[in-house]
Amino acid sequence: MTNVIVNPGPWSPLRIQLYRSLWIAGLVSNIGTFTHLLGAGWSMTTMSRWPTLSGLVQAAWAVPGFLLALHAGAFADRFDRRRLIIATQLAALAVAAVLGAIQLADQMTPALLLVGTFLESIALTMAAPVFMALTPELVGQRHLVQAIGLDAISRNAAQALAPALAGALIGAAGPGAVFLFNAVSFVGVVVVARTYCPTGKPDVRDATAGSAIRTGLRFVSASRGLLHAAAQLALLSAVGAALAAVLPLVARDRLHVGPAGFGLLSAGLGVGSVVAVWALPRIRAASFPARAVMAASVTWSAGIALFAGASQMWVGTVALFLCGAGSMGALSTLFSNYTVQLPNWVRGRASALAMLMVWLGVTTGALVWGTVASATGLREMLLIAGACNLAVVTISSRLLPVTVAPVPELDG
Repeated sequence: MTNVIVNPGPWSPLRIQLYRSLWIAGLVSNIGTFTHLLGAGWSMTTMSRWPTLSGLVQAAWAVPGFLLALHAGAFADRFDRRRLIIATQLAALAVAAVLGAIQLADQMTPALLLVGTFLESIALTMAAPVFMALTPELVGQRHLVQAIGLDAISRNAAQALAPALAGALIGAAGPGAVFLFNAVSFVGVVVVARTYCPTGKPDVRDATAGSAIRTGLRFVSASRGLLHAAAQLALLSAVGAALAAVLPLVARDRLHVGPAGFGLLSAGLGVGSVVAVWALPRIRAASFPARAVMAASVTWSAGIALFAGASQMWVGTVALFLCGAGSMGALSTLFSNYTVQLPNWVRGRASALAMLMVWLGVTTGALVWGTVASATGLREMLLIAGACNLAVVTISSRLLPVTVAPVPELDG
């Protein structure tokens, strides 16, 4: 008799009760977070039309991620993850509730809004590595690829749903209602986290956060497989930022669509991501990780080239479907390959480093591609991005090969 290995389905992690409950609660929380950003931006425009202040809202949200990501990872490894989740979610709830009360009382000022957004981002930055470190504990390595894909679907779905919900809440009761909704959205995560019993013990080998960060960096730098995966995450994120940088401009100026049409285009990205989550376990079962990344990158480049030449919305939607599938396939393969190599004691710090690499890639890429678009035009920039993506993945496959290799166990 032949033993047949059945690969887990794309939705298999949802059969695990605790993960399913946390995923649903996290989806609601993600929706609340994206509505908060939209509500904060709208609130600022009601107080001032100065573009610099509107930009500061985004800066107040982004800065904590760069400053505190590695410290957040150290906390995720050194302290009880269940308590950290509860503490960070309650802190975010409190900040959002205070902002909502101030807004509804008509006492909001630009300074208060910026400080509140900054504090909200700090709380969620400290929580992010904890959630990333928790996923392998909840689902195990067998379901890890699917769980990473489902987590990405949660973020994509929340980002797609948030604009309509934020618009409805602002229209009904103003930005204060958005902040209060965000506050309520954290309740489910807190309730689910209270039922979780951690399986691993905090890493107490480092006396301070600084030494814990150094240990984590040494651990990653000692593994060629981890370094290669992290570098590829940064490079592909930087190239992929080209699409996000000009998508609204292409939709408005080349495809001539309004808000509803833009929503359909964005839905193409989301559906592509879902299909990638469904197909990825089968692709990975038939190929090495490097081949899966290559196939996904070719798909993304084909989509971006099609989008560059699109003049009709249906063509643009198909192109974005390919881009969504390609982006999800490549990044999910790289991140799952990276995560599966991490032992529990360093998972928070190492996950935070990967998260930081993606943020750096996206931020740098957005600046570069915006400059390229200004110099060459939208169509030309997208074609250049597609070519760069193929060049990056081809060169990376040789200079930064991705393999699942044993990682060294370092002492603190």
